[in-house]
Amino acid sequence: MSGIPRALVRRYARALVSVATQGSADEALALRDELRAFASFLEGNVELRATLLQPTLRPGPRRRVVAALAERTRASDLLRRLLLLLADRDRLSILPALAEAYAEQLNAERGVLTAEAVSAVPLGAAQRRALAAALGKATEVESRVDPAVLGGLLVRVGGKTYDGTVRTRLATLRHRLAGSS
Repeated sequence: MSGIPRALVRRYARALVSVATQGSADEALALRDELRAFASFLEGNVELRATLLQPTLRPGPRRRVVAALAERTRASDLLRRLLLLLADRDRLSILPALAEAYAEQLNAERGVLTAEAVSAVPLGAAQRRALAAALGKATEVESRVDPAVLGGLLVRVGGKTYDGTVRTRLATLRHRLAGSS
C-alpha cells in the first residue's frame, strides 16, 4: 500500500463491510471474491489501469469506462456502486489495497484469522487445510508462490511471522559458518 493512506483504505473497507454484511454472509463473501477478482483484473491490464488512473481523465469519461467494465464483468450492484464512487472521487488506485483491507475486515467481523503462506511451489488444497487446522482457530489461508524461498514455508498470521524456509536456514548456516571462521 505504498503511497496510499492506510486510514483512507480502512475507512472504505469498514464502510463496505458495514453495507455488505446487511445482506447474507454469502453475499459478503461473494463481494470479497468479486472485489479481489476485479482488482486483479485491473492490475493485469496495464494499459486500462494506466488510462483509468490518468490524472487528466475527467470524472465523466472515467465513470463511463468503469460502468462499462462493471457491466461487461457482470459486477454485482454493490461492487458497481463502489467502483463508480471510487471513479467519481479519483480513487481507483486504492482498489487492490481496498480488496485486501475488505477481506481482513470481513474476516475480523466473522472471527476468522487470516494467514499468508509463502512457498516455493503452489500449496494444494489438503496442505492449505492442514495449515489452517495447525493454526487452530477458523483460519483463511492465502497462499503465494515465491521460488526464492527454495523450499519450506513462510507463514504470516496475526502480526507474527513463522519462517521455516530453506532460504532462511541457509542464511543462518552461512552466518554461523562466517562467525566461526
